[in-house]
Amino acid sequence: MKKKYCLIQLTYIIFAFLMFTTPLLSQENNCNYQKPHQADQWIFGNKARIDFTQDPPITSPTSNNFNTPYGVSSISDQDGKLLIFSNGLTVWNKGLYQMANGNGLVGNNFASQTSIIVPHPGNSKQYFIFTTDMFISPIYVDGINYSVVDFTNNNAGVISSKNNLLFHENSQKISAVKHENGRDYWVIFHGFGTSKGKNFYSYLIDTSGVVTTPIVSETGTMHSGDVNNQRGYMKASSNGKKIGLVLPADGIVEVLDFDKATGQLSNPISSDVGAYYYPSGLEFSPDNTKLYITTSPLVSDSSYLYQFDITGSQPFSSPVVINSFYFSTVSSSPADSLMQALQLGVDGKIYVSKSTRGNTTGKPYLGVIYNPDRIGSGCNYNELDHVGNNGLYLGGADGLAGLPDFVTDFLNIPHFYYFNQCLNDTTDFEIRNTANIEPSWDFKDPGGTSILTDLMKPKHIFSDAGTYDVELTETYDGIDYIFTENIVINPLPSVDIGMGKDTIYILPNSSIRLDAGEGYDIYAWSPGGSSGQYLDVNEEGPYSVTVTDLNCCTNTDAVYIKFASLAYPNAFKPESSIAANKTFTVVGNISAIANYQLRIFNRWGQLIFETDNPTEGWDGNVNGSPAPLGTYVYASVFTSFESGIQSSIDIKNTGTITLIR
Repeated sequence: MKKKYCLIQLTYIIFAFLMFTTPLLSQENNCNYQKPHQADQWIFGNKARIDFTQDPPITSPTSNNFNTPYGVSSISDQDGKLLIFSNGLTVWNKGLYQMANGNGLVGNNFASQTSIIVPHPGNSKQYFIFTTDMFISPIYVDGINYSVVDFTNNNAGVISSKNNLLFHENSQKISAVKHENGRDYWVIFHGFGTSKGKNFYSYLIDTSGVVTTPIVSETGTMHSGDVNNQRGYMKASSNGKKIGLVLPADGIVEVLDFDKATGQLSNPISSDVGAYYYPSGLEFSPDNTKLYITTSPLVSDSSYLYQFDITGSQPFSSPVVINSFYFSTVSSSPADSLMQALQLGVDGKIYVSKSTRGNTTGKPYLGVIYNPDRIGSGCNYNELDHVGNNGLYLGGADGLAGLPDFVTDFLNIPHFYYFNQCLNDTTDFEIRNTANIEPSWDFKDPGGTSILTDLMKPKHIFSDAGTYDVELTETYDGIDYIFTENIVINPLPSVDIGMGKDTIYILPNSSIRLDAGEGYDIYAWSPGGSSGQYLDVNEEGPYSVTVTDLNCCTNTDAVYIKFASLAYPNAFKPESSIAANKTFTVVGNISAIANYQLRIFNRWGQLIFETDNPTEGWDGNVNGSPAPLGTYVYASVFTSFESGIQSSIDIKNTGTITLIR
């Protein structure tokens, strides 16, 4: 069997933190991977809508046409419910109504990429909409602007600030990437013309808002000349490390490195001028190793879907034609179409928009690249389970030239991911894209237990804490595609409130502070319901604590509190054959004593023995010589432990002891 290795080492950034209001909620494991849902809702074309919260996605046409022939943007909340979408001129809310003050944006709904929506890193109730106008002076000169959507006092949202200018003389290209710090964002544009056409402009969005002084990168191909060079798409790879774009009129495709920490672009790799006739759509594969473009010719010619392997130094020298369709400017046939925008979905597939000539009539289907990480025809364009012509039917709506744009990190989803990552958990696995595969698994843990009832969603109980290079093999048409993931199984927290003992003794009428240890995320004591590190106890009985650490791993320890019974014998015999009778010392559970003092006096009141160690007794000697038999007087003090509800107490004891010879 042939094998093709697509090894991906993926790591997660766990970014969802829940507020716990009761100890019982600590059972919810919020350290699981949280799949992003901000790109779950698409509205585009002529009444087209796709809901990716379910698999397969659901298509349900909208009742209105929102005038979105080209670029469009949308964003959903963390549960995948629609919040906002825009065509660069108008903003609509989750109810598909125009947002308050949501008209009059100075973008252009005929721009290739009209807008993009970015969350405010410092205010969860606000979003920024960046819009692009064409640049055709003196008619289209509104440039790049941003507006602010505010949900603070209005659940439906309101535009609180509109059309804040960033710069003029721009291309119609826009992309957004999360900052290296995992909190802030970069929004990237490109200039156009002799003055600014040599520059990329990266704007930082941090906790204070939009930083209006850009990071300027003078690199790559000049964007100037034919106004059609403004058009086409610019996209970031899902890991944010690459930027790809097209210059349609010059027939150029280009890929550059992007520094997520500084906002700088560098190391451009370009195709030859005219290598591709009017490239338009562009998208990266989920594993960031391949680039796809469409061509949308202006005259009668073929519309192509190309694939490039961008792992080498010359990615554009060996294109792979995935699909082509002859387009005629003189035909009005419903079958006549151009492949245009490309957009990666949360399901790991790339979708292809198609429209007839002039973009006046849409197509009822989107093309689908089902397995975009695979080379050549293995990417399965419109091929599902060996059946061709399997695009995505839009339910009676039509796609046009554009598809929604998103912050690329909302699509940075592992090839497979897992839930429940603590020792002794049953760890669940889920594959992002289940199209065209026969999966098999190697958990690299022979001592563990696998549950393989559903190979698309297997389970495994790992034998020990540690890191495991779990391997997923996807077989299709006799070829194995292998993906690996570093799975971290965390140890359980080490909690010990009894200091290694099952029972703790305390002095009668005293108390003790139980300590579960510091640094845990959640504490839940029983009884008492305390949620802190300590529990102060002054009654007998069982006590337990459940702690949850920062990895959301949980462990419990229990102890029994009992009052100690302490006493002194009334006689002892140093020469006894029984060891316990040879010395005079306290008898009972001396672990209940925090501090101790014992003094022994002879009949004349002279101190002849003292100790502060409850395990040390009087052996009947005075200054190394045997004391005479008779009666002696003792006095002792037991000091209890302190707690948060009671200071230590002293219990005083006096009496006589008979020394027998």
